[in-house]
Order: sequence, then C-alpha cells, then structure tokens
Amino acid sequence: MSKNYLSGHLLDARSYSPPSADLWPAHIVRADEISQALDQLAAGQPGLDGRREVLAVHPSSREPGLGMAPSIAVSFGLLLPGECTRPRRGNASSFSMVLSGRGFVHVDGREIAVGPRDSWNTPGMRLESIRNDSDETLAYLSYSNAPLLQKLEVLYHEYDVPEAEAEAEARATAAQHSARIAKAKEIAGNAIAIGETGAMLLPYEHLIDPDFVESRALTWAWDDIAPHLGLVRALGQGYTGRPLWCLYNPATGNKNGTTFSFFATIASAAPNMVGPAHRHVSSAINYILEGGGYSVVDGRRLDWGAGDIMLSAPGWSPHGHATGPEGAVILTVQDHPLHIGTESLIWQEDLKGGPILTLGAQAGFETNLAEMRAF
Repeated sequence: MSKNYLSGHLLDARSYSPPSADLWPAHIVRADEISQALDQLAAGQPGLDGRREVLAVHPSSREPGLGMAPSIAVSFGLLLPGECTRPRRGNASSFSMVLSGRGFVHVDGREIAVGPRDSWNTPGMRLESIRNDSDETLAYLSYSNAPLLQKLEVLYHEYDVPEAEAEAEARATAAQHSARIAKAKEIAGNAIAIGETGAMLLPYEHLIDPDFVESRALTWAWDDIAPHLGLVRALGQGYTGRPLWCLYNPATGNKNGTTFSFFATIASAAPNMVGPAHRHVSSAINYILEGGGYSVVDGRRLDWGAGDIMLSAPGWSPHGHATGPEGAVILTVQDHPLHIGTESLIWQEDLKGGPILTLGAQAGFETNLAEMRAF
C-alpha cells in the first residue's frame, strides 16, 4: 500500500502532489496524408453506420476518448454517390463542414442542401443523417465533444430511431414547458434566499426540469459568410485582435459558442500578417482552407498550408500565428465555451506580464478596433 494512503480508499492529501501536466505539443496532419486516407476509405466498404470516416488523432491522445485535443474529436469522412448514413443520435454534439461535393443533411427534423464550405451544428440527442444524391464524392470534416464524454464514461448513441418518436421527445413547445415549470413552482415553491450573500435553496423540481434555451441545428452557408470576410481581412497589420467571425449559435448565450462545447471561427487574414503571442487554456485546432503561413508554439515553428489541420494551441501553451504572402482563410475550433461553463477559461493576451483573466467570469480584454476605425 502506498504511504500516501491512510486506508484502502482514503489518500492523505498532505503528502500527495498531483503529477505535473505534460502539455501536448502542437501537431499537424498534412493535407496529402488526409487525401490518402480518404482515398483508402473510398476504396473500401462503409461501416455498419453507413459512414466512411477517419479520426485525426494526436500522438499524445490516449483511450478512452481519442482526439486531436483532449476534449475534441476530429474526423474526415466521405460518402460516395448514392450513399447515405444511418440516422444517428447521441449525447455528443458536433459541428461539421463540407469540404467538397454536394449532398443533403437531415438533422433536427429538417433537410438541408449543403455544398463546399457550408457548415452545420448537430445538438445532442438530435437525429442526423447525411445523404449524397450527386454523381460526385461528398467529403466533410466534423468536430465532436465525444472524447470528453468518453473520459467521463457517459458517451451514448443509438441508431434508426423513428423520426416521429425523436421529434416528439425533442420538441416540447415553449408553452407546454412553461406550463410545467409554472405548476412545479406553484407546488414546490421558488428558490429561497439564505443569508445575506445571495445564496439560495432550490427545490428538486427545478433540477429535473430546468428552464431551458432551445438548442437547434443551425446552418452557416458559405455563400452567406464569404461577403463578410473582406471586412475582417481589411483590418491588416496593427490590429490587436484576430481577423475572424465566430459562427455563433445564440442558444449558447455568453459562452459565444457554435455548440455548447466549442466555437468555430472563420479567419480571413491579410498577407504577411503577424498576430500577437498569447495563451489560453482552451485548445485550438486550425484547418487551413486557403493560403499558408506559420505558427510559433512553445518556441517551436510549424509551417502550414491549405488542407493541413493542426492543434495550434495546446492548452496554456504560448503561441502566435503569421500568414505568408497569400494570406490565409482558416477554420478554427476551440473548446472555449466548455471552459466558460466551468469557469476555467483563463487567458493571457500579453505574455510580458499582462493579466491572466477568467473570461466569462471577469471583464475581458479590449482591442484597438476603435482607434483603427478612426483613420
């Protein structure tokens, strides 16, 4: 028995120090490797779920919950002409983008036509299937919070649930929900103030039927996004923020997410733009849609180009990015909202002694946008 244990199940915390975290290094999966993997998928048979997908796994990732970052799984998939995935729902949420080809996504009771760079989110426990009715291959990229749920040993999924049943479960109307909550509050009573600090007691009925913000599947069509990219690209050198738009899901509120676990942003950076070095505990994964450049992560330079995907910001690693002579268009996914929800999103924008703030729980940083707009 270890000397740190007072008994078989009780650890003496006075003499125990948790092992120091080994930060994952930045890691790139190159475009040609992804292309070769997709070719192999096309040559084989689809899985039992009708999907042809390959996971991008960081070398430091370990079971349970393999991912490109500790809480984010990245998969590349394709459907050949005429193929369709089995309807699936689970408690993992996801964000997906079409890389090439065209098809249809059936999600949240709606069928959506999608083409290159169109994207959508799939909330937890909403049926999703993807269909390729075209005469060309449909390739897509997906991000999921499944690794986190696997680590917590709570990942759940099921297939072929009748859509009418799924819709009935997922679509209680706001009026019905309000009526149930009102009845519960009438019987159990509302929260009760305790003491003078703002603390309260909450009846159990609120825990099993909390007030909810309906989370729906949303779509971000590239044709609608593209006209707005020139505005952030024009910011150019000297801007202290990032030249990007967040694909925002209003249901996430102040978490500023695309899903409740992560956000997706589209950056359009001008040529030879050098961003500020900074760090945050949220992990960032960059997929390069256009152009090229390099990142410096923990003092190590990594060059990247179109079609590469990279864990560009392992949690709390100092990092900064710069574009090449063509500039760059980049899809970035971070588990930023997850950390806001747990009050763990510490962020340091200035590595030379700048403050470390808990974003979402403290006032954050400001950029020089107002000064730039003045000229």
